[in-house]
Amino acid sequence: MLNDWVKVAKVSNLRDPDMMVVNAGKNEILLAKVNGVYYAINNVCSHAYAMLDQGTLHADALEVECPLHESYFHLETGAARHPPAEEPVATYGVKVEGDDILVGPKA
Repeated sequence: MLNDWVKVAKVSNLRDPDMMVVNAGKNEILLAKVNGVYYAINNVCSHAYAMLDQGTLHADALEVECPLHESYFHLETGAARHPPAEEPVATYGVKVEGDDILVGPKA
């Protein structure tokens, strides 16, 4: 979990809708942008440890699909929404300062 805010990307690095992997310290985070809103969740599937950035973004449902076993995770809550994953992934706060995107503790 993050205790401080960390600059991870520039606004120009991420289209809408799209996602990318970023690093904040030891945390590998999936950063997504959908309808002008940024979301940040742990990039590692809670079921089989696959990299979610290699999966499919389902912008209409605010979900990312795991590339390995097709579990779905909600971008806002981190909830596992389709088996085989049952455990959620961690979520992070996101804020924009000028052209910088920062991730940090979720309020």
